[in-house]
Amino acid sequence: MSPARTTDAAGRGVPAQFAGFFDDAATFPPGLAPLEKAVSDHVARWANPLVAAVGPAVLKLEDLSGARRIAAGLDGGDRAVEVAAVTPAGQLQAALDAAEQVGPELRVVAVELRTDPSDQDAWAAQIREAAAATVLPVFVELSADQVRGGALELLEGTGLRLKYRTGGIEAHLFPSPEQLAAVLTEAVAARIPFKLTAGLHEAVRYTNPATGFPHHGFLNIAMATEASRAHEPAERVARLLTETVPEPLVELARASDGSWRESFTSFGTCSVGEPAASLEHLGLFPHGLV
Repeated sequence: MSPARTTDAAGRGVPAQFAGFFDDAATFPPGLAPLEKAVSDHVARWANPLVAAVGPAVLKLEDLSGARRIAAGLDGGDRAVEVAAVTPAGQLQAALDAAEQVGPELRVVAVELRTDPSDQDAWAAQIREAAAATVLPVFVELSADQVRGGALELLEGTGLRLKYRTGGIEAHLFPSPEQLAAVLTEAVAARIPFKLTAGLHEAVRYTNPATGFPHHGFLNIAMATEASRAHEPAERVARLLTETVPEPLVELARASDGSWRESFTSFGTCSVGEPAASLEHLGLFPHGLV
């Protein structure tokens, strides 16, 4: 079964299960694009068919006012730049206030709230504060230790969402397949939607030849999430995360109804073209879309 498609004006389609899947985190490592370039490129992408696959621009809370000024000088028509605001621990109210004050050129559509992983009382209080905020969706960034410490139980039933790191610039920042499987399985069981960030460059798991770091594949994670939602054994979920041969994952993706997106909502990438090209190479995006 081929996935349903969202179709742009030129008639080329983005598969519906990947619509809005790539959050545009160009200013974050390893890309570290200057703010002006990141905002300008984001707006310029509105004219590209690939825009259907792109989620909000992910920006630091401190960059919102600068991004608004940049957006005001661009020819975006009446369309506002949608932003997910990455917010330091303890500054949730500042993010909510900023969302009301940024002006018509910018629209904050989500808050990505960091927590203080070193202090359980502090992060528990930060989660409770976030649960009381009903104005915007809030993704709470948690570490593996926080998840093991019961943090997901505090998110369950509150409407809060999980943000979880899957990589970084050091080897220890990459969770093992077993660790990642445990987190996504627990999130699925608790009906907590999640987004991921860092290290997800390719659809299928691979080892970076320059660093030697094994990178998770976002298609692996998508199909592992689908398996978890279908109550398949934990061993099967973890095994899907270790798969390095594309064909089994592509076959599963072609047969999928895309319901895994109800759990795995998106991931942040500093180059939205890179993961899209990976899907095109696998035949899951139309040729020439990227």
